[in-house]
Amino acid sequence: MDRHKNEFLAVLGHELRNPIMALSAGLHFLKRRKDPEAAAEIHAQMERQVAHLTRLVDDLLDISRIDQGKLALKREPVALQAILDFAVEASRPQIEAAGHALAVERLDTPTWLHGDATRLAQVVSNLLNNAAKYTPAGGHVALCVRVAEGVAEIEVSDNGIGIPEPMQAEIFELFAQVKSPTERAQEGLGIGLALVKELVELHGGTVQLKHSAPDQGSTFAVRLPVLVAPIEERAAADVEA
Repeated sequence: MDRHKNEFLAVLGHELRNPIMALSAGLHFLKRRKDPEAAAEIHAQMERQVAHLTRLVDDLLDISRIDQGKLALKREPVALQAILDFAVEASRPQIEAAGHALAVERLDTPTWLHGDATRLAQVVSNLLNNAAKYTPAGGHVALCVRVAEGVAEIEVSDNGIGIPEPMQAEIFELFAQVKSPTERAQEGLGIGLALVKELVELHGGTVQLKHSAPDQGSTFAVRLPVLVAPIEERAAADVEA
């Protein structure tokens, strides 16, 4: 853990410095030039950097809340397909920016979970973003889902760099980072998968690395309990009671 924490602190400085420098450069440009078309492009770049910083801070705060037992879930019946749709839209900009092809499998029948919709979408979005980040430009990312025996299994797969076997046992640990073949840490703080694991377990589910190999990509699977009765039946039962 100490080794991971030291690496994390070094990467944190790098991760914060890059967007701050980009924002500073953008402000400097806007002050000196009045070209509307160029200004619009700079504004778009600055918005992306602000969104990146926001995600970093949000993840850090979430890890802190979980560690202190202060993360409260707003649990209610939620449609699984709506969660998946929201996660895809949140991750689409990063996936498209890398030129990846995204394949999304939709549910055939309505499926409901008892959970926090925002946090569950965060789980899927983090996995999709991770897949995009560790896949070379022009790769493939896939999201599929199946429901059987009261359990929904959500799979996110890619054809990226994969996870070296010695790293697979600790991939869900806080501050763990996948190393590339050249031993350089990829961008990120090493908290995304740890956050995924904590959020999934808070919902009574599990997450696992189903498959990974160097240059053959990775497949992560999240398993969550589903509501046994369709939401309409549950509502009718509540009225009768």
